[in-house]
Amino acid sequence: MGQVQFISPRIGGDWSILCRSHQPISLLKMARIFNVPLPVHCQEGICGTCAVQVTPQRGTRYGHPSPFEKQTLHAIGKVSCIDEDDLAQWKGPRWRLACQCMVETSDQFFVAF
Repeated sequence: MGQVQFISPRIGGDWSILCRSHQPISLLKMARIFNVPLPVHCQEGICGTCAVQVTPQRGTRYGHPSPFEKQTLHAIGKVSCIDEDDLAQWKGPRWRLACQCMVETSDQFFVAF
């Protein structure tokens, strides 16, 4: 079962969520189901409003952003280069779009927004 802890120093909140889904679920969808006030606008990965810092925990393998997601993150100034290589043993935090970042059933993440 996946576990995500949403942390928002900006609005003073901390939400720990267990993901019981048997299918991958986006961080945004998880936040909406559990009433986490994650900022969002387009929900399609275009605007970048839902950019969050994701840190994997306890050996969780990090999914790589798609070229489309990297392009949006670059456009909003969260990554310096669209072609930057991802580190094999990345420990985070790393910028992702909550609407594009999928959580598998065994993943464990800290998500700051």
